[in-house]
Amino acid sequence: MNFTEAVLKQRKVLLFVLIAIVFGGVAAFFKMGKLEDAEISVKSALVITQYPGASPHEVELRVTEILETAIQSMDNILNIESRSMAGYSEITVNVSKKVRTNELPQLWDILRRKVNDIKRALPQGASDPMVVDDFGDVYGIFLALSGDGYSEEEIQDYARYMKRELLLVDGVKRINLFGEQETCINVELSQEKLAYLGIHPAHVIQILNQQNSMVNPGSLKVGGDRVRIASDGSFHELADLKNILISANGQNPVFLKDIAEVRESYVRPFSRKMKYNQTPAIGLAIAMDKGGNVIELGKKVQLRIGELKKNVPVGININRVFYQPERVSIAIDQFMVNLIESVLIVVFVLLLAMGFRTGLLIGSGLIFTILGTFIIMLSMDITLQRVSLAAIIISMGMLVDNAIVIADGILVDLKKGVKRSEAMSRTSKQTAMPLLGATVVAILAFLPIYLSPDSTGEFCTSLFQVVAISLFLSWILALTQTPYFCDLFLKGKKYEKQESEEEQVDPYAGRFYQMFRNFIKYSLRHKTMILTVTLLMFLSAVLLFKNVKQLFMPNLEYNQFIVEYWLPEGSDIETVENELSGLETYLLDQEEVLNVTTSIGSTPARYTLVRPFTNRNSNYGELVVDTKDYETTVKFGAELQTYLDENYPWVRARVRYYSPISTEAMIEAKFSGPDPKVLRELSEKAERIMEEEPLAIKVTNNWKNQVKVWNPRFSQAQSRITGINRSDVSNALASATNGLAIGVFRKADDILPIYLKTTTDEDKYVEALENTPVWGTKDHSIPLRQVVSGIEINFEDPVIKRYNRRRAIKAQCDPAPGYNAPDVFNKIRDKVEAIPLPDAYDLEWLGEHKNSADANENINKFLPLAFLLMVIIIMMLFNNFRQPIIILIVLPLALIGVSYGLWITGKPFGFIPVLGTLGLMGMMIKNSVVLLDQINLEIKAGKQVLTAIIDSAVSRMRPVIMASFTTILGMIPLIPDELFGGMAVAIMFGLLLGSIITLIVVPVLYAVFYRVNTKNVMEL
Repeated sequence: MNFTEAVLKQRKVLLFVLIAIVFGGVAAFFKMGKLEDAEISVKSALVITQYPGASPHEVELRVTEILETAIQSMDNILNIESRSMAGYSEITVNVSKKVRTNELPQLWDILRRKVNDIKRALPQGASDPMVVDDFGDVYGIFLALSGDGYSEEEIQDYARYMKRELLLVDGVKRINLFGEQETCINVELSQEKLAYLGIHPAHVIQILNQQNSMVNPGSLKVGGDRVRIASDGSFHELADLKNILISANGQNPVFLKDIAEVRESYVRPFSRKMKYNQTPAIGLAIAMDKGGNVIELGKKVQLRIGELKKNVPVGININRVFYQPERVSIAIDQFMVNLIESVLIVVFVLLLAMGFRTGLLIGSGLIFTILGTFIIMLSMDITLQRVSLAAIIISMGMLVDNAIVIADGILVDLKKGVKRSEAMSRTSKQTAMPLLGATVVAILAFLPIYLSPDSTGEFCTSLFQVVAISLFLSWILALTQTPYFCDLFLKGKKYEKQESEEEQVDPYAGRFYQMFRNFIKYSLRHKTMILTVTLLMFLSAVLLFKNVKQLFMPNLEYNQFIVEYWLPEGSDIETVENELSGLETYLLDQEEVLNVTTSIGSTPARYTLVRPFTNRNSNYGELVVDTKDYETTVKFGAELQTYLDENYPWVRARVRYYSPISTEAMIEAKFSGPDPKVLRELSEKAERIMEEEPLAIKVTNNWKNQVKVWNPRFSQAQSRITGINRSDVSNALASATNGLAIGVFRKADDILPIYLKTTTDEDKYVEALENTPVWGTKDHSIPLRQVVSGIEINFEDPVIKRYNRRRAIKAQCDPAPGYNAPDVFNKIRDKVEAIPLPDAYDLEWLGEHKNSADANENINKFLPLAFLLMVIIIMMLFNNFRQPIIILIVLPLALIGVSYGLWITGKPFGFIPVLGTLGLMGMMIKNSVVLLDQINLEIKAGKQVLTAIIDSAVSRMRPVIMASFTTILGMIPLIPDELFGGMAVAIMFGLLLGSIITLIVVPVLYAVFYRVNTKNVMEL
């Protein structure tokens, strides 16, 4: 008794299971997690250290180098990148892709211990290093709270209120605010009054610190109680600060307000700022708990915001900058429409080809398989998103393949007059193992992407998982549900042998079958010609493939794009704000633009993993531009890039779209070595090559331009005479510029820094700076120019970047409109690599080339394993060498359809079409396995080998053609999709020609390998 017979004897149980699959699948669909794109864990952390007053090179050598040495000793480190700026060190620790996400917290703890152990080696004045391990968190809901007519402080208060309340919403993991302006207390001293009253600034600082310090005064015993003594000496009101007694000498006491203007203000220059449609705004970035349903979270957040609006005054607006719940809902609805269209197309094809009842019962198996897949996806925490839904559509044709084979065999047996009970199980008994082997082989075709450890592999992990689940379910249902439904519905004279019919009924007597039989005979008679034509087609496809566009990852269909705006290094952040203001006005006047969100200083939040991210830079700003639809995004984005190039030539402004894998620049040549000067020279040579290439635009390097440095040369000789040391000079200059931090002011729940400043006439700023009063140990000040030996204007590198503890600079460019990165890379590669490199200097290509090479390398790394497993399974099925070799010979022929299909449609070949090609090969192996198995069965039944070859090809023709056409037509809804369109075309054209190759070339190769005499084949 085989598996099918055993199940058919438990029909009630089978019916109950099928009903449970229907209801469970529907429930699972609504309950399972839903996202727009597959989750990718960013396995990176930042180590940030402040070293005020130090130059970039001092920061590099005294801070970054020390920390990198300690971090490098950790296990599982992929690479370490760092940038050292004036007073600031930032190290990015990238963890090996082999480390699982649940192991990251332990790794970050080790990182903290390493950093904590080495911090004592850092120079005096450097802050304690801060480890930021939530750097990769994705904030799927990004809102902008704005209010025209409201002060920045009021907007910030309402933003904090919203944050506090929304954190209580179930499913919210974290909320960050972006664009808050840091409030401070400025104490602006009057130099004239200080000199007149003979008050030393150090005395003022000392009094402020003493008055503001917290000291425990102890407790006292009162009877049997112990009572704490309160010490409330800190400042709570600005008036408290103003009325601090500075000096009581003489008849008139001197208060702080007598010698300084004390006022609450904002820290300037600001570090980050945000606007929404030119109105000051605060960004609320909301992160969801892992594995949650972002659509449900969006409903909860929106409901809570609706309740909170009652407590917020009119005019305070909460705008959606990036609202993943809405995007996920739209994306899933769109893919569900595509899925339904694919199902309907498949069922319609089956109805036409196999009859109404047979088509419906095979189509019902497809529905059961999809619903069962939803149940298992829910149990395995596989979310419903772009990749997993596409996987269902991709496997659509393969899902009905097993059912078609079983149903077709049952129909043939019924027509031949085989006993009904035997007919229901005979085909499954014969084909169960070949179908299982072929199904596993089709699944294994996607195994390399599942095993790939990089981010691309992680992005496409659910592709393998869903294909494996759905195909294995389709095999089980083909052996159980299909015979059961065939027995239920295939009743009547049409499906039974009639008494009037001949004893032996030929189910393949139809005209189409006879035409195909004659063509197979002709092919077998002219084996050499058929194989030669096939070989020529393969060679032409290989040559044609050179003309197919290459693109690693396409852009995603968002009705939003980003404008990156880089002023030259050394530019003031307020200049960035002013210039962006004009660009905002221009954009909001365009009818294609709906909203413009401006962030200055950095990217506002990682609200999606498919967007470029820029950390702190004072010369950087970006615009997030909303348009009507994706077509408008592409069209207007190109027009805007032209406008920017023509009207902002001094700026590096780029229009960037959302892509699954993005880099700082599309083409990057990284030079590594010890000497910054040599590195710049090498980069300049590479940049000249890029500039001379017409296809390359936006040529630059990641160290940017050198910047001016105002350098007062401290004199040791003058120091001994005047009693003024280096720190006195630094304190005086800090007071005259950004302000000298001298304490804190507690205002309600906030702790505001107190900055000591000296007033300076902006019209004579540099001249006044040279005469800045410097106070030392004496009671009077000395002008700065009398303390220093001279004042110079020097140039320095604004940032020193390192890669794996070596200084590294990247020459960068992008492809011109209409071209892809490989087009430019192939043009400049040889020229750049021809640049002579001194000893100890290296060149490495990064950008899209490295991402593509790494992704393909990781796939190729595991491709032999998948291939070996396929061969083992095929060997187990046939237990010989010749038939597996036939299958392996046919396999490369899949390239014929792929190459011609992509060339005809103009779709690019990249990472996703590679996956489609792997899947296509799995389908071709599956069809070949079933065909060869049928030949073996026919020979075992006593037929001559040549007759068995012909009859097997004819009998397998309908199942192969039906499975192929259902797959091909089911792919139609995916063709317009930017991400999966190329893969759909590769599978459609590849399978179209692959099916023909399977039905014709495989029989011919069988005849060749087994030396079958085909001279008299036309007489059969």
